Amino acid sequence: MTFDAMSKASKSDVGPSVNKELRKKTLEWAADREELQLGDGKTDMFICQLYEILATGSTHHVIQDRPM
Repeated sequence: MTFDAMSKASKSDVGPSVNKELRKKTLEWAADREELQLGDGKTDMFICQLYEILATGSTHHVIQDRPM
């Protein structure tokens, strides 16, 4: 949730280039984990959520579904 908010607050002239680089690095990270056959876990869920934020601007967190 914090990264989501931080990315929305970045300067507009820097944001797109940083976003593109972060998406590239995130995909490389996921590919490295797959190549090493590390399996699915919390790290992989984090990678997916991070990429979703970078690609679409937000992500869904299961904790948001819990009643308060």
